[in-house]
Amino acid sequence: MHQSKFYRLIVDPEYRIGRHLFFIVTLGIITFNQVFIGYQESLAHLGGKIYLIGLLSFATYLLTTYVNYFVLIPKFLLRERYVTYVLSSVIFVFLLLCVGISMEYSIRTFLGLSHRIISYTNPLILVDSLSASAITIICFWSMCAVTLFRKWNTMNAHIMALEYKYLESEVNKLKGQVSPVILSKALQKAAYLANSDAHKSSQILMQLGQLLRYQLYECDREKVFLHSEITFIKQFLELKKLITDDPFDYHLEVKGNTNKAIISPLLVIVLLQSILVQAEVKQLDVVIEAVNKNIVFQCKFTDRITLADENRQDVMEKLDTLYPDLYALTVYGGSIELKLEVV
Repeated sequence: MHQSKFYRLIVDPEYRIGRHLFFIVTLGIITFNQVFIGYQESLAHLGGKIYLIGLLSFATYLLTTYVNYFVLIPKFLLRERYVTYVLSSVIFVFLLLCVGISMEYSIRTFLGLSHRIISYTNPLILVDSLSASAITIICFWSMCAVTLFRKWNTMNAHIMALEYKYLESEVNKLKGQVSPVILSKALQKAAYLANSDAHKSSQILMQLGQLLRYQLYECDREKVFLHSEITFIKQFLELKKLITDDPFDYHLEVKGNTNKAIISPLLVIVLLQSILVQAEVKQLDVVIEAVNKNIVFQCKFTDRITLADENRQDVMEKLDTLYPDLYALTVYGGSIELKLEVV
């Protein structure tokens, strides 16, 4: 996913030092500006001392905001103790307000300056000084917003990673969907015919070897060419024909240009196995057609059987994983049709 430079400046750990430096510089500018305004009538008398006052005020604000950032936010806000965090923030702002008033009184008294405030003991002085605490409130809220945004981004990235792992797991399970029942039956049939019909036993083992080779090498890829998948389907049906005890025949028809179309491996075989493992099918007609970006699979059976609910649900879950909103599965008694839009 493309990320803007501003987004990376806020989120990426590599810009952490830069973010803190930017915040400190901004806080310093605002604080010194506030001090210059508060002592503007005494600037000539103070001279260079105004910078010491500004530095002291800046240190106070910086300490308070970083206590919020490193203590209050991790301990309360990120643990979803919102009421405790709000109360703690209000107390900190109130204490900072009192400290600011006490500092101004002490500085003006010590340096012999005229007092801007008539009475420092009047409770209303706190209300009058609330505007001066706006810088603290802005710093607190900005830190909260940035921290919550980074937490949301981290959680979102974690969720996406879990979804990707789940999807990868589902794809890997799909790639391993050559039925163990059929593979086991093929081995047993080959062993049984080893002495009585060595040629047929060899054919079974060769077909089985080609299936396993395709599954081992081709299915490591995310996509395969449709013609390779068709070859695999033909080999699978040929193996089914060799190992079944009852009469079984199939007809495979291919339409369109299958050399350029690509699909997820072992996708169609899931449909075929769901039928072939479920019941003994005597005749199977398969039509695969590639038209532009659409692929149509049609399976027809002479027997009036259909997908069991659990098999159908399993097939649809895999299709939802690989082709969400890009497929249409139609199941009737004796036929299955799957339409895929490949992009």
